[in-house]
Amino acid sequence: MASKSPKTWQRRTRRFLPVLLAGVLVLVGGLWFRATHAQAPAPKAAGGSTPTEKAATTTADATYTVAKGDISRTVIITGELQATNSRDILVPMTRAISTSTITFLAPEGKVIRKGEPLVEFDASSLLSQMAEQERSVEESGLNIEKKTKDLEAQRAGLLNNVAQAEGSLKIAKLNADIPMDLQPANTFLKYQTDYEKAKLSLDKAKEQLANFEASYDSQLTLVKIQKSQAELTLKRMQGDLNLLSVKAPQDGVVIYGDNWQNNRRYQVGDTAFPGLPVITLPDLSAMQVTGFVYDTELQFLAIGVPCDIHLDAVPGKSWRGKVKSLTSVATRKGFATTQKVFKAVIPLDSVDLESMKPGMTARAEFLLSMASDVTVVPRQNLGLDVQGRYYVLKDAGSKNPPVREFVKVGAFGDQVVQILSGVELGDKILSAQKISETK
Repeated sequence: MASKSPKTWQRRTRRFLPVLLAGVLVLVGGLWFRATHAQAPAPKAAGGSTPTEKAATTTADATYTVAKGDISRTVIITGELQATNSRDILVPMTRAISTSTITFLAPEGKVIRKGEPLVEFDASSLLSQMAEQERSVEESGLNIEKKTKDLEAQRAGLLNNVAQAEGSLKIAKLNADIPMDLQPANTFLKYQTDYEKAKLSLDKAKEQLANFEASYDSQLTLVKIQKSQAELTLKRMQGDLNLLSVKAPQDGVVIYGDNWQNNRRYQVGDTAFPGLPVITLPDLSAMQVTGFVYDTELQFLAIGVPCDIHLDAVPGKSWRGKVKSLTSVATRKGFATTQKVFKAVIPLDSVDLESMKPGMTARAEFLLSMASDVTVVPRQNLGLDVQGRYYVLKDAGSKNPPVREFVKVGAFGDQVVQILSGVELGDKILSAQKISETK
């Protein structure tokens, strides 16, 4: 195919050049029209509001006019519902046995009356020891009888010695009274010597009898003390035996204690150590909530402050109560936290046994009046800078940015905060939180 001549290309260029210029003009005109349309007022949508009106409405919703009002604060204490009068039945501390085996338990949850059997422990080992101790008491009694007879026999022997010494003294005196002229000199000296010996023998016999009489009661008392000790030990065992059978000290509901060895509640056959609670017996005629107050909220509570009691297991119902006691020393809430808490006891004004059970989670709500008829702003309209200063954003008009004004605050409530200085009544302020989120 032959190549086209330069003249042919020139004719074709002249033919398409006007069409190309027209297309460029149309493109430039469309861009100019779109930019002008974007600056013009937007047509109203079917809903009747333009995007500009929506933004104005949002700003208006976040505006608050400073006014006066009341400040209230709600303090909530979470605790456990308990009986006001509750008795822990402990494993008895006996001298004869170190651990006790449970042989009987009243059914858990049973409403028990005072004096009814509650819990019993194995007494076989103690009964065996008591039998041996009874034999010790009998042996002590026999020892007293034997000792008495021995002492009487010893007294009789000493009395006999005195009598013999007195007879020997009389005979020696008769011999000693024979005149010296009627007998040889050596015989006279012998009789005098025998007489002195007889007097010494009588004095010795009387001294032995006197010593015996003085020690008679002490020797007899010694064996009597042994018997008394044996009887006292037997009585202690009898008292321990009585401790192994426990009757209800008051009316209440039976609640088993926790067996920490087996990680469950106590059962018949378990071995328990003395001093551990095996049963809790609460008297449900009066109930109370035992909870803990954080140290930051203790300043708002005092003895006698009323509150509403709510039970998590019974939604929609509430009861009234008042603070009965607050501990004066703070303790750690747990080993894993350093927060300090104070124990609060709140008795309920009324009891509903159909709804209330010991151990339920309870919530005490205190509605406290912090201030009345003071200048307030909502909490969302109050800001806090990095230096810890409180501020508000005053509305300076739609064409001007809001003005940050530092304020001095007073009491804090659940919804509003007292403003002591920095704003005046009637000032319009914006929500510091919404402005921060927008930025």
